[in-house]
Amino acid sequence: MSDILLKVEDLVKSFGENIVLNRVSLDIIKGEVVSIIGASGSGKTTLLRCLNLLEQPNSGSILYHDQNLMDPTIDINKHRMNMGMVFQSFNLFNHLNVLDNLILAPKKLLQKSHEETTIEALEKLTLVGLESFAYQSVQTLSGGQKQRVAIARALMMHPDIMLFDEPTSALDPEMVGDVLKVIKDVAKTGMTMVIVTHEMAFAKEISDRVVYMDQGEIIEIQPNNQFFISPEKERTKAFLSRFMNI
Repeated sequence: MSDILLKVEDLVKSFGENIVLNRVSLDIIKGEVVSIIGASGSGKTTLLRCLNLLEQPNSGSILYHDQNLMDPTIDINKHRMNMGMVFQSFNLFNHLNVLDNLILAPKKLLQKSHEETTIEALEKLTLVGLESFAYQSVQTLSGGQKQRVAIARALMMHPDIMLFDEPTSALDPEMVGDVLKVIKDVAKTGMTMVIVTHEMAFAKEISDRVVYMDQGEIIEIQPNNQFFISPEKERTKAFLSRFMNI
């Protein structure tokens, strides 16, 4: 496939003697949605955090727009501005209201005016269904609302790619649906997305391709329909059999 936005080759990451990623390779195509699934401890989150060097790999390469992010001369902070990251635990600034959480980064990093960023922030809050909460303290929000604010905040930087790390794992079940709907709406805009998730039905619905990881390795990568209907690897079949009939 052409138009590769992000290319990972032979990535290795260890914590002490524990090898968390073992020669992982993966291409992310511009405009596609890739879901990464697997059991806890399989290396999913570590792989995601390596993509923007929140975790420093031991070896291998990460090519973003054909530039190796592991080259020590690369300005990784500049590249991170193009990679939106949504964490499990929201990572909002609790001392700021919702609107100020959204406008802080584009004002400081993109040198945009207060008026311009405020107008855009209100548009992003409308996208995630929270326009009426703009001047509310984030401490008063529910978990699902906080996660939707975090998504809107990431979109304010106009990223090339969005990285989602288990975006619903910290939420009560009744809040999960609202957050997943917002992610689906963002996907419809053509945003390139990599999503680490344990929500199998969501991964099946939203993904162009699905990656299954186990024990630090990518076991299988398939287009969505083939992955869930006729996976090739026995380890993939065993994993999926715990969630659905194959």
